[in-house]
Amino acid sequence: MKKAILAVVITLLVSLFVMGVFYETLEFGLLAAILIMGGFIIYFNEKKK
Repeated sequence: MKKAILAVVITLLVSLFVMGVFYETLEFGLLAAILIMGGFIIYFNEKKK
């Protein structure tokens, strides 16, 4: 459960940072959040095997 909370917090921070940098277009922040969370899902699934 700690890993899931850590992944959510990191995803939130990265997406807010990207939204702050690209403040004219919020889509980049949403895209960064999806990419980071997808990476965490793949990493944790591969680590279990």
